[in-house]
Amino acid sequence: MHDSDEYDDEDWIDDEPEDDDQDYTITCPECGAEVYEDADVCPICLHAIIRDTSPWAGKSLGWVVLGMLGIIAMIVAMVMLTP
Repeated sequence: MHDSDEYDDEDWIDDEPEDDDQDYTITCPECGAEVYEDADVCPICLHAIIRDTSPWAGKSLGWVVLGMLGIIAMIVAMVMLTP
């Protein structure tokens, strides 16, 4: 028997829906304030927020080299297999 003050995990009902649409923040490079990631300017210091949209952004040199070798290998394979 359970006391009325105690609950097990199976007794817990979570009525709140999960929020998959969370707002994420980044740090302003100028003043260090937390800024929403989709903001164009920092609301504190009005510094423009510039995002790196390069597909290589954040990748280590090893992954970039491996990716380039894969592309070169595919081109060589296509040239060798073409009659």
